Amino acid sequence: MKLFTRPKLRAVQAFLLFFVLLPSVSLLAKEELVYDSYTVALREPSVLNPEIQRTHADHQLAARILEQPFRPAGHAIGKSAEWVERHHIDDKTIWFFDKLALQGIFPSLHGPNEGSFGTTGIKGRIEIDRLLKMEQRSISLNAFGAWAPSVHFGGSDVYVGTNYELTLPEASWYHKGLVRYARSSSESFYGIGNDTSRGSWSTYQPEELKLEGTLGTKSIAGLDLNSAFTYQKMNIGNGARPRVWKIKNRFLSQNIPGINGGDLIGIKAHLSYDFRDRQDEPKSGGYGKLEIAYNHDTGGEDFQYLTLSGSLAHFFKLWSDRRVLAFRFLAETNQDLAGGDVPFFNMARLGGSKPWAGSELLRSYRFNRFFDSSLTGGSVEYRYNVYQYGDFGANAFGLFDVGEVFDGIRDFSLGELVYSYGGGLDIKFRGKTLLTLALAHGNEGSEFEVNSKSSF
Repeated sequence: MKLFTRPKLRAVQAFLLFFVLLPSVSLLAKEELVYDSYTVALREPSVLNPEIQRTHADHQLAARILEQPFRPAGHAIGKSAEWVERHHIDDKTIWFFDKLALQGIFPSLHGPNEGSFGTTGIKGRIEIDRLLKMEQRSISLNAFGAWAPSVHFGGSDVYVGTNYELTLPEASWYHKGLVRYARSSSESFYGIGNDTSRGSWSTYQPEELKLEGTLGTKSIAGLDLNSAFTYQKMNIGNGARPRVWKIKNRFLSQNIPGINGGDLIGIKAHLSYDFRDRQDEPKSGGYGKLEIAYNHDTGGEDFQYLTLSGSLAHFFKLWSDRRVLAFRFLAETNQDLAGGDVPFFNMARLGGSKPWAGSELLRSYRFNRFFDSSLTGGSVEYRYNVYQYGDFGANAFGLFDVGEVFDGIRDFSLGELVYSYGGGLDIKFRGKTLLTLALAHGNEGSEFEVNSKSSF
């Protein structure tokens, strides 16, 4: 008796062929089997390698885990953006600011160096050559200014100024000039050193006039080499914040250099590079600078010192343009010469979230929390794009800052490093930051900051 009829036998053969034999052969094969002459072979057959597939799966799993804490922020922003779009607020706003930009007018928000949450003012830049429709491409002239109330610090922050740039036609040489006046009603000072107490909190009122002339070259793409002459006139008064020590009452007996201000002239040399894939919201590449400067007083205050500083930042994509790991490192030292002093207002500073205002990143500490002759520090951010629609976007980020101020190289100690950790949200338009919110925690508690610039 036949166990199988001919049709059943063919069915069994087909079963063995497709479900036993071919899978067994494919498991032994190192590359994809091209069993059909009309099947196009993959350019990268190694992607079917089980080891590569497992590695890719691990990367995807890690990426998904990193995304989860930021997804609620993306959902909330998406709902808000839907309301904005439904009422055409975005189109109206874009049209208004584009019209201003065509005339060379660029307004934006501006916050004080120190102040309460929600306090904001305005800043702006005017490209005078564009406003006057000047045809000289080798000349650019700008005016700029900013004002912001500082509610809890008894006044406001303000700066105004102008700058120009002359470039030689068909050449890489340029000349720049700057005139800038700045005044703040109150900035914090806790003393000099890494072990100062918050109980010594005092405020001072800086008023500065700065002049600078620069000659430089950009003969190699991405590199900038220049030298500059500088003049600085600084007046120091007591801060206006109520119920806080005044610097000249609290520290006058401690011989703080520069407590009465001073006039200085200086020369400096500067080398920088910028190889980011884009200046706004970079995904890869990096930038950095190295600077050396000599400063001397002109009014008999006995200031004479040499400054050496450097910083670098780099950006790395993590398997996608939506995920970026950003690093920044910096160091600075001010060495007194011939028995001179370094004025406290030009010392290295650490604390807060506004490195562009002179105090380097340490976001769980107050602005200007630490002063000293030297500084080293670094920051790491993991940035994840939680929302993108048209020109609008938002990046959530996790942050870690670490740093220390010290008098000299021999005084640096790993055990005295201070740190911050936390996270925030960076809201962008056309890749430029509109608003940054950051919450960070450290040994002295937590700080919540709102700025109109990203950290770096």
